[in-house]
Amino acid sequence: MPVDFTRPLPLACYLFAILIAACASQPSGPSSTVQSQVVAAPAPVPATQIDMRQTPEEQLADLQRIVSETTAAPRLGKGDVLSISVYDEPDLTIPEVPIRPDGKMSFPLVGDIQADGRTVDELNADLTARLRQYLLTPKVSIIVTNFNSLNYVINGEVVRPGVYPLVTDVTITAALAKAGGLNKGQFRSSSVELADLTHAFVSRRGRLLPVDFIRLLRQGDMRFDIALQAGDYISIPSGLSKEVYIIGEVNAPALFAFREEMPMSRTVALAEGFTQDADLSRVHVIRGSLTNPRLIVTDFNKVIAGEQQDVQLEPGDVVYVPPTGLSNWARMLDRIVPTVTAIQTGVILSNSVSGSN
Repeated sequence: MPVDFTRPLPLACYLFAILIAACASQPSGPSSTVQSQVVAAPAPVPATQIDMRQTPEEQLADLQRIVSETTAAPRLGKGDVLSISVYDEPDLTIPEVPIRPDGKMSFPLVGDIQADGRTVDELNADLTARLRQYLLTPKVSIIVTNFNSLNYVINGEVVRPGVYPLVTDVTITAALAKAGGLNKGQFRSSSVELADLTHAFVSRRGRLLPVDFIRLLRQGDMRFDIALQAGDYISIPSGLSKEVYIIGEVNAPALFAFREEMPMSRTVALAEGFTQDADLSRVHVIRGSLTNPRLIVTDFNKVIAGEQQDVQLEPGDVVYVPPTGLSNWARMLDRIVPTVTAIQTGVILSNSVSGSN
């Protein structure tokens, strides 16, 4: 039967024709079904690591430089005892002249003179000037017979930690010997030292002296055995304690017990938040000796955002949050050392108070 092309096609035929045309217009190949593609987030970048470790010769060069910069004539203090004589004036020769608690000393003809805080030369010049009112050419000699005001502190794993008078020249090894040496314990019937010499340090007026305690005490390198000065602080931490420091631009800098799985980002929360001056883009994790460290620098905000890897802390780490604008490591260290020293001193005082109770 012939087909009548003048009759309209049913609706189903139109739809079938449209479907055939659509299929014909598609390019050949894989299925044209549009599939959603999931773009994987980029992996967090690792923190920046900076190796600040020096060779022994570099450390010694820095040590000599800092010692020369910090060496100063000792200053007199309360409790010191002087021997004062005036040439050819026997009545003005006094073998024992104490510096009183008010910081002054008394001398015939001139009365009270401020002595506390002065060097011997400064006191000599003042006394000589005052005596010129009574003598034509006074020749004054002052000798310190007892430097009772000068001392140093040794803290940590020594037999007798505490404050010691600096009455004569005292080196680091002599100070350790005076404190009874390093603490020892028993392990499997053997005597072992409890000190952590890797993290031991000496600070002077807030500056760190690059003394390598391992080379000094383990290898006998006496080039690191420097003479102490008044106010020096020696820290010999324990090898058994597991602690980390959170310091810098945080609201509650302190020493915290180390725990397994202790990431930097969560640990800084223990310090009760940041100050307004905190530079969170350069949080420093200081690992190893303060005098010869490795630095791990992280961007706290990127760590929180998942853009940078977090840092798993280790025992002895120091987490330092610097202020904005402070980028020089030496200047950072000048702030870190006094803070660590103050925290350790606070722990000592707290232990002493609790022990006495």
